[in-house]
Amino acid sequence: MAQEDVRIELGKKNILLEENFTIKVIIRNTDKSAMSAFPELPSFTKGARQKVFSKNPLGYTITQTYTPTKEGNFKIPSFTLTVNNKDYTNEAFNIIVNSPVDNAEEENETISPEKAKNNAFLAMNVSKNKVYVGEGFRVSLAFYVAESNTIKMDFADDLNAQVDAIAKKIKSPDCLEQRILISDLKGVPTSINGKKYLSYQFFEANYFPLNSKPINIPVVELRMVQTIKNTKESIVFKDTPQTISVLDLPEHPLKDKVSAGNFSLVEQIETRKINTGKSFSYLFKIVGDGNFSTVNVTSPTNDSFFDFYPPEIKENRPNGQPSREKLFRYRILPKDSGQYQFDKYFFWVFFNTKKGQYDTLKSALKIKVLGKTIADKDTDTSNDIFAGIDKLDTSRTETNYQEVLKNISNLLIICMLVGSLYLFNWRRKKKANNE
Repeated sequence: MAQEDVRIELGKKNILLEENFTIKVIIRNTDKSAMSAFPELPSFTKGARQKVFSKNPLGYTITQTYTPTKEGNFKIPSFTLTVNNKDYTNEAFNIIVNSPVDNAEEENETISPEKAKNNAFLAMNVSKNKVYVGEGFRVSLAFYVAESNTIKMDFADDLNAQVDAIAKKIKSPDCLEQRILISDLKGVPTSINGKKYLSYQFFEANYFPLNSKPINIPVVELRMVQTIKNTKESIVFKDTPQTISVLDLPEHPLKDKVSAGNFSLVEQIETRKINTGKSFSYLFKIVGDGNFSTVNVTSPTNDSFFDFYPPEIKENRPNGQPSREKLFRYRILPKDSGQYQFDKYFFWVFFNTKKGQYDTLKSALKIKVLGKTIADKDTDTSNDIFAGIDKLDTSRTETNYQEVLKNISNLLIICMLVGSLYLFNWRRKKKANNE
């Protein structure tokens, strides 16, 4: 067996006031994890301590989080941790804590007063100027025409080609893109600095950063057609470049697996009258703002109390709502009576971008199951139509003996007909020869 290996890993030493610092102890090649308390750090509040077990490689990862109470440069003295009766010392080090970058107000039109003086202009709206890795931000482009404008403005015939070119220019290789198709250009009345405009939004997309590199959106331009004295001519409108800063997620055992965003939980149960041997429907719905392609709930494992069938999964975007929702509808078969809390079975970990910390959506349901205990909980003895569906072997092809017998009978009939025809012809030829 490999020798026990223990090492101490420190998180980022240059962090923002809203971020956490971590000390991580990684234990390998053993199933033992006895260790002393993590140290107290000056000007930091000790937070949650998490332990994650791993089978391959065998061992544990134990993480302690610390939240800074103020900004500054802090010298952390050396400390010693005792792990499985052995001492491990970490040398002194410094942590720099900076003040957070101010957030621009979300969902606010970023139109400069200078632009609003014009009778027509192009404006790009970026929903957030600072995001976390994996957190989405929306970019939209709209063309504004003042109601008092006397010059006729029209979109060019190649608008779709222009929009595709703009999309390619905006999209960063460090982002996932989620385009929102706009098929109907409608002028929406709006007022800017007391002046009335019609806004024509022609581009919208959500972007999700893959790493902490800043996202630079270059200058984009739109070619319009204006008519002056019955003469059409092209005119190009431009908008200014923008930059979105991206923060890395704090250290966490699930850092590279969780979704980042603003989410809430909605749950529904089919009935409150629950009996053993009768399955019921349970809905675990995640609602919010984020990259829903990364939203996946781990299905609970069957135990001696419940069987959980694979969920039906759907993703929706409610009409007129910027948020999305993902539904996980389970079929559950209770096998023993009693009172149960569902938070043991249904939960989902994510990074809460509003709180700036990891969070968990947990079921708040408590149910009471009535009825007799199913005698053999490892076999399906209930009359429920869903019982045993997860144990069906779909890899084997069953033989349909009735169909085989039918085919053999048909073959025998054909052979008899052929034989009869042959015998009839043979007798006719013999009779003709005798005559």
